[in-house]
Amino acid sequence: MAVTLPLAGCVATDDSADGAGSKERATAAIEAARAYQQAQLDHDWQAACEATTERMRRSRGMDSIAECVEAVAAPKPGDNRDARMSTSEAIEVPAFGPHPAGIGVGVTVDSKRLAMVVQVALRLVPDERGTLLVDQAVNLFETESADSKAVRTALEGE
Repeated sequence: MAVTLPLAGCVATDDSADGAGSKERATAAIEAARAYQQAQLDHDWQAACEATTERMRRSRGMDSIAECVEAVAAPKPGDNRDARMSTSEAIEVPAFGPHPAGIGVGVTVDSKRLAMVVQVALRLVPDERGTLLVDQAVNLFETESADSKAVRTALEGE
C-alpha cells in the first residue's frame, strides 16, 4: 500500500508548485495519504501499520508492525462502505519536535450512513527507499476544513 517515488523536486509551498518533479511528488504524497486512510477504512490493519514510520508506532507504544496490527485490530463498530474520501493540496511542512520535514496532506472522510465526518492532517516522510510513510496524524476539528492552512497549523502544533 505504500507509494515509492524519487525524491527530486519539491511540493507546493505558500508560493506555487512549478515543474514536473514537484507535481509527481505531490501526487505521490496524496496517493500515500489516501492509501493509508483507505487501509483504515477497509480495516486492513497490516497495510495501515506498514504505511507508518517506526517513530510514529513507537510514539503510540508499539515496537513492531505486528504489535501495531494487534493494537489497532480491535473490533470497531460501523460499516464504511459509503465512506467518501477527499484530500487537500500536498504542502511542504517543516520539521517539528521529533518529526522531520515532510509533506502534509489533509484527508477528509465523510460517511452519510454513519453521519460522520473525520478530518486528519498527515505528515508523510520518505524512508530510506523513498517510500512515503505517515509519520504524524493529527485529528482536525469538524469546524475546520482540511485545507493546506489547517494542515500546516495542525502539523506544526502537535
